[in-house]
Amino acid sequence: MLDRILKSLFILLLFSWIAVSVFSAESNANYHVDAAVSSTPPKIDGHLNDRFWQKAALLKDFTQFEPAEGSVPSEKTEAYIGYDRKNLYVAVRCYDSRPKAIRANLCKRDKVQGDDQITIYLDTFLDKKRAFTFQVNPCGVQSDGIYNEFHRRRPGGGFEKIDKTWDTFFLSNAKIDEKGYTIEIQIPFKSLRFPDSPTQKWGLQIQREIQRKNEEIYWAPRSRDVNGFLTQAGTLQIQGDLESGKNLELMPVVTGRKTDGESLKPKPGLNLKYGITSDLTADLTLNPDFSQIEADIPQVDVNQRYELYYPEKRPFFLEGKDIFDTPMELLYTRTIINPLWGLKLTGKVGKTSLGFLNVFDETPSVIDIPNTSSSYQESLKHGMVNVFRLKHDIFSESYIGFILMDKETGGGWNSMFDNYNRIGGVDAHFKFKKYYRFSFQVVGSSSKVQDEKTDIVPAMNFNLSHVSRYWNVSAEYTSLPEEFESSLGFFRRKDLRMFRTRIGYNILPQNDVIVSIRPSIEYKRIYDFDNTLTDDEIRVGGFISGWRNSFIYGGYTTELERYKGIDFQKKTFRSHINSEPFSWFSANISFSFGDGIYYSENPYLGYKTSFGVMATFKPLRNLRVFYNYRKETFSESKGGERMYGINLISQRVSYQLSRTLSLRVITDYNDYYGDLYNSVLLSYELRPGTVFYLGMDDNREKDNEEIFRSQGRYYFIKFSYWWRI
Repeated sequence: MLDRILKSLFILLLFSWIAVSVFSAESNANYHVDAAVSSTPPKIDGHLNDRFWQKAALLKDFTQFEPAEGSVPSEKTEAYIGYDRKNLYVAVRCYDSRPKAIRANLCKRDKVQGDDQITIYLDTFLDKKRAFTFQVNPCGVQSDGIYNEFHRRRPGGGFEKIDKTWDTFFLSNAKIDEKGYTIEIQIPFKSLRFPDSPTQKWGLQIQREIQRKNEEIYWAPRSRDVNGFLTQAGTLQIQGDLESGKNLELMPVVTGRKTDGESLKPKPGLNLKYGITSDLTADLTLNPDFSQIEADIPQVDVNQRYELYYPEKRPFFLEGKDIFDTPMELLYTRTIINPLWGLKLTGKVGKTSLGFLNVFDETPSVIDIPNTSSSYQESLKHGMVNVFRLKHDIFSESYIGFILMDKETGGGWNSMFDNYNRIGGVDAHFKFKKYYRFSFQVVGSSSKVQDEKTDIVPAMNFNLSHVSRYWNVSAEYTSLPEEFESSLGFFRRKDLRMFRTRIGYNILPQNDVIVSIRPSIEYKRIYDFDNTLTDDEIRVGGFISGWRNSFIYGGYTTELERYKGIDFQKKTFRSHINSEPFSWFSANISFSFGDGIYYSENPYLGYKTSFGVMATFKPLRNLRVFYNYRKETFSESKGGERMYGINLISQRVSYQLSRTLSLRVITDYNDYYGDLYNSVLLSYELRPGTVFYLGMDDNREKDNEEIFRSQGRYYFIKFSYWWRI
């Protein structure tokens, strides 16, 4: 078995080396700016009257991407860039012929969706793979994140683009006036990671969104005929000695929780960050607070064949998250349940990105291999997690990576290493012949639980895609044996050999009403390792986007699904409709109907319907009301006896008293279980890491008399302060 894995890896690496010779990279070489240096920094107040901006580099040749690619923007935009030893400064003058129509809301940090905004992309290593993003709306509200060129398909569908869970410190302000609005941004170099060299050359892109016109414009022109986003960015050059990330950051945390009949129980913790170099950072957390300030959106968990997926929200695990990402989700950190401490090292040295994670878990999840007794789970008291990751750049848009993972569990300190799950493997991503990308991952797992031990079990994934102006074509193959165990990862199912291909075509009217029409067809076929066909699916769909960020999707699926040894033939239709017609209102409607399987010991084919509405109301600039309604029914047949019906209702009301102070109220109701959840949270967020939260959660359940009885109420408090030394 090991022989075959090594031979496969050798062939893949040989192929990769040959493929490198035909790689090509696109660039906007004409879009280059030398930032102007100044010893007198501007005041970040939203006004562009400082002398600093008169000497700054001016960028004014912006180009439209949506709706009409390559056209002159409907509104003029000018950007200014300068720096001193400690900070990078960016200012943008956004002209607007209708200043009163500008979409801008006073909201919490990272919640600027639906507003007009400016986004700055900084590819500080110029590797065209990853960029820091800084967004500001016309009210000066900030949003930041990490843009990753290699979007991974989420288990729930779709792709990740900008990961907004990453937070850092920067200053911003904005003003709306009779000409439009202005934005000023101050980004400390300490907030970035970049090469340790006397001259910095970074990738730079500036994006403006005018929401009411469905318009996107860019400083460096963006084209659909180029496969990649960062490869189309311009460049920014900065000379001189900068105050880099060699710094110490401390974040002490105190949390407290009080339940009915109990006194407040304070819990201290500490987060420490040390910049070893400008491009390498160590993070340490002791007795961390991983309480959920943001509650998960409720999902239907009735009659589900596979496990539900919930995104990670805990800050420690989000730092450098993209470095640990691989084509298969081997690291799903929500499997780390109750950490006592955590240590992380992330960064980039030369062309090599590296990451190391060590966590001690006081409530570890089980390692699942056959023939282990139930007493194993009951005896678990300690778990140790170690992850080591390397990614080495090859040319501008390709890499080869390596990952090694180890999870040890036991009933105590003396038996810490009695059980283990270990995974090692390689992955790579290559761009070649302008429009093509090829990625692969080959890994092997080995596990031991009690007296049971597995040999090395391989799993692999291959993906080839072509993306150009009109065509989007991909083919993917995945092999995942039942015996492959990834106790730190997320896989909806195993025991599969899956082939999936998709062909999509772009029709581009590119006018104010319709921007694009994208018909597509997708085919998926899955066998298990006994060579039994378990799934055979064809999906035909169409996507139309246009006026005011509206889109309509419709898809028809015919498929075979094998369950409990029975082949079920299903036909379903699903659709999504989304629009943002007004500054104060946006909505998404989804529905589906068709055949569905009742998953039980005696399964049968019935009729399933689903209907959902998500709507956001903004009656005031500082008030946001979000509703999410989901209804799902299952009947023995169309028009037959109903087996179950579920209604999920969620309401989130946010009132922003100022840019730092807000009040939020959540109400979630599940009528299937009769569960009612209420939450009230008062938040003061001076900047990321310097926060004060005071809240109350209340859980109730409906009894046989239709009365909601309390199932528990608790009050919590959290205070943390972020020091940069």
